[in-house]
Amino acid sequence: MDERHLLNELMKAVTEEAREFTVRPHFPGLKKFAAFAYVAERFGYRYVGHAPGNAALNNPFFLFVRMSDARERAAALQADQQQASGRRPLPGMRPGLGLTPVPEARPQVELLYSQMVVDASGRYNPRVLSNILILPVVMAIFLIFPGYTVRNVLVAVGIWLAFFAFYLVGLGVTRRRRRTHLNRLAAAGVEWPPRIDA
Repeated sequence: MDERHLLNELMKAVTEEAREFTVRPHFPGLKKFAAFAYVAERFGYRYVGHAPGNAALNNPFFLFVRMSDARERAAALQADQQQASGRRPLPGMRPGLGLTPVPEARPQVELLYSQMVVDASGRYNPRVLSNILILPVVMAIFLIFPGYTVRNVLVAVGIWLAFFAFYLVGLGVTRRRRRTHLNRLAAAGVEWPPRIDA
């Protein structure tokens, strides 16, 4: 269902020749979304990261920008689909399997996936730490009701330490994944995140 929604947004942008479009995927995982970004690029829309102003959201909008040869790309694909009898698969995808790339497209989809992982790692920011640091204040307020006994305070401290440990583990995993995917992109000659010239 979400694949159809994403493809409808793409086709709407192609038809209207929109300069850019944003989508928010609702299915779990970025691999399918990377396959969608591959299809969008075949139609002339390049993935450029999170839409401005919402990168800190847990499920942000993703921005696709129209390429200079978008009209030619879309026309060639649509002409190819009209010549074929029956329903044609999405470009670079397996027939009947939606957003599942063929082996030839998999390397490009993997690079798009790496770009998305690098973008996602940017969401693990100081805002997450500030939420952890506010937690003792919230627990202190809730301890007013049962009372500040040694046992209750120790339970609250234990809960906070558990959250802080999860934060540190998550930060370590996120930094490691970011480094791995940045190295993969650098080895392929892809500069990410893209440099924006003012």
